[in-house]
Amino acid sequence: MLNDLRFALRQLRKSPAFAITAVLTLAIGIGANTAIFSVMDAIVLRPLAVPDMNRVVTVYEAQGQDPTGDWPATSLGNYEDWARQSRSFENLAVRTGEDLTLTGAGDAARVRAAAVSPNFFDLLRSHPLMGRVFLPDESQPGRDGEVVLSYGYWQRHFGGDAGIVGRHVELNGRACAIVGVMPKNFGFPSDAELFLPLAATPKQMQDRTDRRYLVIGRLKRGVSVGAAQAEMKGIAARLAKAYPATNLGWNLHVTPLLDNVNGTLTPLYMRMIMGATIFVLLIVCANLANLQFARGLGRHNEMAVRTALGAQRYRLLRQLLAESVLLGLVGAAVGLLLAKLDLQFLVDTMPPLIARYVAGWSHIELNGRVLAISLALAVGAGLVSGLAPSLESLRLNLVDQLKAGGRTSTGSKRTHRLRNIFVVAQIALAVALVVGATLMVKGLDSMFHRSDKYRPRHVLTFNVTLPAEHYGTAQKEAEWYARSLDKIQSLPGVKSAVITSGLPEGNDGIWDDSFKIDNQPVVPGKIQTAARMAVSPGYFSALGIPVVDGRAFTNSDGLNTTSVAIVSRKFAAQYFPGTSALGHKIRLGVERNSNNPLVTIIGIADDVQYQWTDSSAEPAIYLNAMQIPPDSARYAVLTDGDPLSLAPDVRRALGSLDPALPLDAMQTYAEYVREGLIGLTNASDMMGADAVIALLLAAIGIFGLMANLVGERRREIGVRLTMGASRQDVKRMFLRRAGILCGVGITIGIVMAAVLARAMANLLFGVRPGDIAVFVTTVVSIAGIALLSAYLPARRASLVDPVESLRND
Repeated sequence: MLNDLRFALRQLRKSPAFAITAVLTLAIGIGANTAIFSVMDAIVLRPLAVPDMNRVVTVYEAQGQDPTGDWPATSLGNYEDWARQSRSFENLAVRTGEDLTLTGAGDAARVRAAAVSPNFFDLLRSHPLMGRVFLPDESQPGRDGEVVLSYGYWQRHFGGDAGIVGRHVELNGRACAIVGVMPKNFGFPSDAELFLPLAATPKQMQDRTDRRYLVIGRLKRGVSVGAAQAEMKGIAARLAKAYPATNLGWNLHVTPLLDNVNGTLTPLYMRMIMGATIFVLLIVCANLANLQFARGLGRHNEMAVRTALGAQRYRLLRQLLAESVLLGLVGAAVGLLLAKLDLQFLVDTMPPLIARYVAGWSHIELNGRVLAISLALAVGAGLVSGLAPSLESLRLNLVDQLKAGGRTSTGSKRTHRLRNIFVVAQIALAVALVVGATLMVKGLDSMFHRSDKYRPRHVLTFNVTLPAEHYGTAQKEAEWYARSLDKIQSLPGVKSAVITSGLPEGNDGIWDDSFKIDNQPVVPGKIQTAARMAVSPGYFSALGIPVVDGRAFTNSDGLNTTSVAIVSRKFAAQYFPGTSALGHKIRLGVERNSNNPLVTIIGIADDVQYQWTDSSAEPAIYLNAMQIPPDSARYAVLTDGDPLSLAPDVRRALGSLDPALPLDAMQTYAEYVREGLIGLTNASDMMGADAVIALLLAAIGIFGLMANLVGERRREIGVRLTMGASRQDVKRMFLRRAGILCGVGITIGIVMAAVLARAMANLLFGVRPGDIAVFVTTVVSIAGIALLSAYLPARRASLVDPVESLRND
């Protein structure tokens, strides 16, 4: 094999133009696949550095038999029973999320904390980079004043201070000691910036209504997920009988933790991009195969002489494949450099605020697994692109070839057919990729502009979270919101200021809550849910959302008046068909607390799309934030000018009310929407890059085919011209051949694109799979590029000197 590789290297050195072209072509395909696999490996396949990851599962409750859900959670009371009764797990741990205000280390900052049981880190087999994790007795109320930092937050907020362990900070005004820092590759949960002990009271540990806790478990060796699921199903049935008021209708599910780390959309998008990039590699292989076919024609005499001297065909085949594999290896080496640049660009362009919420993003790298994949791609691409040309090079008539000597060789019908197939495949794959990328870009653009009716470039938005230590009552929260809105509205340039749980098209801050309509029966075990929103008076008029029936909230709706609500048009149509919803009463949060107050419906608002992941607006219930104030809200400040110019004034105004209260994510509404779609933007960019590469390679492929065809048929062209054919006839002959190949490739590509478009429409609701304009534009563009690529060789054919062509042969 070493002799084969040395000989292959000498052969490639004799054909530098071919070698450089082949290596660069392979580098593009292998580099793109290596980069995408690196990202997929980090955030989909191995987002967490957890030993025996296949044994770590999520255990959660869900209504009905559907094991899916956006919030796979449970209550502490049920968690305690699971831990006592189950035998499938080595350990069960629980956590929940909290938004806290950190002071004592620079400016006040809002942080996302994970309150975890002491065995959380042990279950994940994770050890701190510095210091320690929590001790068992630190989960007791009053003894939970310790903090463990995530690596990213330690770097961002504390500058990687090596002496951080032992320092104190204040969380919601309470002094806490930093006892440890987790390593860089520990990214679970991905949004956690620091960790606290989960110190629940005995009453909380018995509560079965508050389902905001998430449970993970480590299976015992030899126990499958299915076996654990079967056991937990039995436990769920026993708990439903023992506690029907809280557990009836809820089923237990056991799923691999990996399935819940980055949700369902991120893996789907990454697999889609990986598929597109594999398409690019296939185009590269087809392109390289055509190059090798052309080169093989020039080596027919060499193969004939070596065969005549006694070389066996399998030996020659091995030699030719060694050359192809060597090309693949060199292409992979160059491709790794391109992949490194691709990854660096991808990491640098991802906003840090988004990157830290994607599990595994911090350890995207060219690791050993990626290098192994790159090596496999190199060998595979070399074999795939070289096998057919190598076999075809050995299919020759020895006597005829030796008689021909050094004269020009022409390919057989089989060779021409294979080369045509490869060109058609390139064009078809290019059509599918270009259509898919264009539909995705167009769909994403439509999603960006769905919020235009709210004038997002003239709205300043930011978050405020009120710590319970200072704003622990509804009275204090309502007073803060009223005073802060008055302060902002008094600033010059402000048209209006409102608060809300989330803005339209933002995919943030909206959560589904259970409810029961007063005097309407509900099927036992079935809980109705709707999007729950808290908004201040003036919200609907500020954003131009029509209240189609009844009235909007007013300042006269206060804490001491009847609690009121506004429902969406879809809610009214679904739950009050054929009658008016006005005047009916609703109780929210019935599966958590049956003592929640009744709210009276006073208005019906037009439907609004809050979640871009949903195909249509979901039913919504709006509460008056001055009556039932939330502990966290998003402000929307409407202006006629540049909203960011108001940011310093807003900070000063609210700082005068509470200087320790952080204002987070201050940006324009347009930036807020764009930031929410940044993952799709990156996916769209990557697919667009694949499409451009595919289009370029397809153009090169048809150019190479026609150029080689002209070279092979020079004598025929000379004869045709001598016999009276015009130069235009020769040009049309080659363009006709290119047109047929292009037409076949485009036809196959359209079918593939139609299938791809429908699949993408299910993942991205802005995509219109029947967008004729995209299909027509793509077909015309690719046909034009392909024919233009064929025109230059065709024109060269028409300029052949018949005397010279006949003399040379």
